[in-house]
Amino acid sequence: MGKNFNGTQINQSPTISEKAGADVADIRNLILKYDTDGNVVVAADGTAPLLGVSIIEGGCNDISGVEAGKVNKGEDVDILIKDIGFVIASAEIKKGQEVTATTGGKAAVATAGDYVIGVALNNVSAGGYSRLQLSKYQKAKA
Repeated sequence: MGKNFNGTQINQSPTISEKAGADVADIRNLILKYDTDGNVVVAADGTAPLLGVSIIEGGCNDISGVEAGKVNKGEDVDILIKDIGFVIASAEIKKGQEVTATTGGKAAVATAGDYVIGVALNNVSAGGYSRLQLSKYQKAKA
């Protein structure tokens, strides 16, 4: 049980649920951010604050796999916002590198000024799963 702070229970859960701001064919293991309406959408780059990573069970759990990971606008999306999770890499990422979002919500190495979603805990090639320690912040500008 969490401690009481200013009359409010501190939530110890590493996940939250938010409404999807758009239809997504497969949201699993993508980096997410809030849109202007406060709903979650797939992050397209690292220029805006990043929220977290959609968990592998995110979206429709169609066991046939035809619609696995699909989410429609307004449906709930489960998002990992702290601790360790997995995200799909868009390019090679090395262990210890800071990671940000790129096109389609995939992971890429962060550059100066990007918002960082976390630090890679493994080496991964494009299309593989990067294991991340989520630690959100903005990387210093050059």
